Amino acid sequence: MHHLGKLLAHSAPRWSDRPFLIGIEKDELRRTLYGEFRGQVLAWAAFLKERGVGRGDRVGIVSHKSPHQLRALYACWHLGAVAVPVCEGLGDREMGFVFKDAEPRIVLVDETLAGLAARNCGSVPTAGFGELPMTPPAVTPEIAELDADAVAVLIYTSGSTGCPKGVMLTHKNLYRNAECTLSVINMEHGREVLLSLLPYWHSYALVVEAVASVMVGLAVAIPKDIRDFRKNIGRYAPTIVLLVPRIADVLRSGIMKQVEESDPAVKALFQQALHNASRIFTHDPRLDGGILRILSHHVFYDPVVFGRVRGAFGGRLKFFISGGAPLDLEHQLFFKQVGIPIYQGYGLSEASPIISTNHEHAHRLGSCGRPMPWLFPEHGGDFTFLAADGASGKNLHGELAVRGDCVMKGYWRHADDSAKTVKDGWLHTGDIGRLDPDGYLHIDGRKSNMLVLAGGEKLHPEHVEEAIRTDRLFRDVMVIGDKCQNVYACVSLDDTAAAAIPEAGRAAEARKRVLAATAHLAPFQRPKDVLLLPPLRLEDGTVTATLKLRRFRVWELHGGLIRDFLTRNGEDAAAGAR
Repeated sequence: MHHLGKLLAHSAPRWSDRPFLIGIEKDELRRTLYGEFRGQVLAWAAFLKERGVGRGDRVGIVSHKSPHQLRALYACWHLGAVAVPVCEGLGDREMGFVFKDAEPRIVLVDETLAGLAARNCGSVPTAGFGELPMTPPAVTPEIAELDADAVAVLIYTSGSTGCPKGVMLTHKNLYRNAECTLSVINMEHGREVLLSLLPYWHSYALVVEAVASVMVGLAVAIPKDIRDFRKNIGRYAPTIVLLVPRIADVLRSGIMKQVEESDPAVKALFQQALHNASRIFTHDPRLDGGILRILSHHVFYDPVVFGRVRGAFGGRLKFFISGGAPLDLEHQLFFKQVGIPIYQGYGLSEASPIISTNHEHAHRLGSCGRPMPWLFPEHGGDFTFLAADGASGKNLHGELAVRGDCVMKGYWRHADDSAKTVKDGWLHTGDIGRLDPDGYLHIDGRKSNMLVLAGGEKLHPEHVEEAIRTDRLFRDVMVIGDKCQNVYACVSLDDTAAAAIPEAGRAAEARKRVLAATAHLAPFQRPKDVLLLPPLRLEDGTVTATLKLRRFRVWELHGGLIRDFLTRNGEDAAAGAR
């Protein structure tokens, strides 16, 4: 059943009395049942049909994360229309480009963003969520007949190297990725509550929350914002939380802040518990450290100390799943030790998106997990690594290429770019990686970001940036050095962490802490010096909506500062600009 409109039509009656959506309204938990949600989707589908929306038409959706987005998605899929969820944080130039490129027939919008949408969608009509009916129509619109390769959604890429492109994901793409996710991650039918802040223009949340949940009757809790997430996570009582590294950092910082403010005896006990756990838990499911340490953890430290941490999350949380960017090993170890492991995955929108993931029964911290089932021949797929000398194979180190049911249909109206990215059915991910002997995927960084030093040494800046970000003093990190004698770090500081350091001493402190954070790296990977930059922001285009660096844009805005900095360090000012 590779038709997402039919998926809901099949699943909603089966789970009709189970909650699908959970939110807090007027300080009370509000649950929308599957049967109730299905009726609302039919009402929205009828509304769109009356306004001329039919098979293949695009429907723009501009909103903060909201249950209304899920209603809009399924209303589109019922009619065979193409949903275009648009990041509400885009600037006018990018949002205007998306609307011009997608040419939606109508734009559905959260009323608080009506001005933003109207300013950028030209003559395309808009409708506020509040205008749409919530009761089932007298005449139910028929489900459009579609083939599996019909486009379900356009996900506009974050555009880290230029203007965004619309990734065409089909009903089959999304269905198969969700199906494979459920085959490797243990989600019990009807018992799980998924929680995340990830938006639905993020294909990771789209597949797991909007599609996989409906397949097995799970509930999805949707907080209004980060404040609601932090304040009420215990009330939502999630069993699984989807996150990105910055949210993991927020959660860990909150835990440690409470520990630091606790009674000295409590603080000391927590540190003892962490120390003991650090001797037990390994990078994979094995336990180590001896029987006495294991017993003391399970009998005392875990229930008495870490049980309180888990209680603050509602007491039901089994694990986090992280995607979107590399998660540093320090965070992975910390949460595993307190009994809420973070399983890191890897993917990209063009692959619908999940390519690999760690999970409860097969994980290796520091890796991206094992490849998903859709990538194996028995499921019609394959993967390989393309080495610099032109060789290919699973035992090589090189660019990852994949093929199978989850590879995108192409880029909307960008056939040339599609042909460059997908060749003979193979999606060239642009990411350099390898498999370890146990089949776990390790990603080094983007092929296009590779730095080559004047001495011929090659490195991926992401590896160095990840090491630096383990120090919470740093908010943004960009490592440079192409054609230079050394590498250098351009950083912006976290306001809260920097407040404790006198302004005159911040540059020196940053240099000291960058050197400490990278001391374990090879000599040529360690930054020689550090440049302080203003915070990188979505508004100025230096980071994308998914918080990835736009390196070219950092150079455009701060190139003068960076070139002067390189000159002071005896480098060619024209070098490093990559």
